[in-house]
Amino acid sequence: MKNHPEKPEACDGIEAVEGTAFRSSSTPQQVKTSSSKGPMIAVATVAATGTAAVLVNMSDAVQFEKLQAELDRVMEECVDLADRTIDSRRPKGEILDSVRCNEEVGKDANGKRVTRAMQLGNEKHKEASNCVEEKLSKLIKGQFRIEQRYRYDPLTGKLKLVSTEEEQHLIRQGRKHELRGTLKPDVVIHSGDPTQARLVYDFKFPCGNDKPPTWRVYEKGAYRDSTQGEQYNEAFGVPPGRVAPGKKGVIR
Repeated sequence: MKNHPEKPEACDGIEAVEGTAFRSSSTPQQVKTSSSKGPMIAVATVAATGTAAVLVNMSDAVQFEKLQAELDRVMEECVDLADRTIDSRRPKGEILDSVRCNEEVGKDANGKRVTRAMQLGNEKHKEASNCVEEKLSKLIKGQFRIEQRYRYDPLTGKLKLVSTEEEQHLIRQGRKHELRGTLKPDVVIHSGDPTQARLVYDFKFPCGNDKPPTWRVYEKGAYRDSTQGEQYNEAFGVPPGRVAPGKKGVIR
């Protein structure tokens, strides 16, 4: 629904959770580390032997490139796993075409129709998010957010976090319109400050469509005629990556 509100057959479902250490050792004692050369991508975990975990300095191009490649693999693996897992629960031999994807399978809390594409997209997003959280909790600590909502001010270029509590409060009070213009990537990798993004990912689960995933084009509002990817790029300052099952790599 987030990406294809006018084309539910292409819908990839819903859009936050902090992780918990990059190449961590087996002991729970943790030591925060900083560097004058730039922000770190990890918090060291010191073993009983005194050996620290590997740290990646975000300003070190070589280390960052290696980390990005590793994180890209995590996203690809989780999206592929989610796709296979949810598809394995469908009736054997079921073929998903545009008609089947657009079939109504229920109503949401507001009484709006839920199509098969939306249902599958939601389920796959949830499965992929759980997988990413589990894997990143073993790689980085406190440096990723899943489905974190942000307010972006294009005049100042500033990002502000929207907490889950604030989001749910506005929805319960019937003030969901106040969330218009906010951004909610599936995964944000940051330097320790969630508003300082280093990598941004969005999962794409097209229904009955094996074409390369595309960014949603905003048809109205503050972002009218621009794409979701363009807005992520402007707000977070990094090229966002689309991750779809079977697509051999993150598309940036």
